[in-house]
Amino acid sequence: MKVKFGTNVKKEPSGTDLYVRIFQLSSLLSMIYIFIASGYTMLVEKNVFSVLFDVGISALPRGEALLLSILYRKSKSEVAVYFAALVFALIFGVISSRLLRASKKASVLTRYVFIVFIAADLIIRFLPLHFNTVFPLYAAITGFAIRTVCLILIILDLKKAQRD
Repeated sequence: MKVKFGTNVKKEPSGTDLYVRIFQLSSLLSMIYIFIASGYTMLVEKNVFSVLFDVGISALPRGEALLLSILYRKSKSEVAVYFAALVFALIFGVISSRLLRASKKASVLTRYVFIVFIAADLIIRFLPLHFNTVFPLYAAITGFAIRTVCLILIILDLKKAQRD
């Protein structure tokens, strides 16, 4: 897949489009484990699916992961978490797509908003808070790396847009 940086891209995905897809994929990675574990509890122990869950949840913004955690504690239902995460990923994708395909001003502003949210998320990951230590170190490092790459992709989009 060829990525074209900038704000006026029709056929090839931009760096920000790639960010939206990575965000949606992160939601899907964690949902595979929930789907399997809710129907077959013998798979709850450590395996490939639990590693995918750890990495997927760690790659999500901390705010969304905390909201999913609160939803699970209140509802005691994996199915509610499953559908909430998938619905949020779908809505995020649809709204992002529309904003990124809107006028150049709206597209650039959307990218700046994404940068602010991702930067805040990266800062929160360094704070000594309990929810930052729940998942294993490999998942935390992978999640941080994924979010950092997403930030870089969006910044490259804006730099290309400024040159054009």
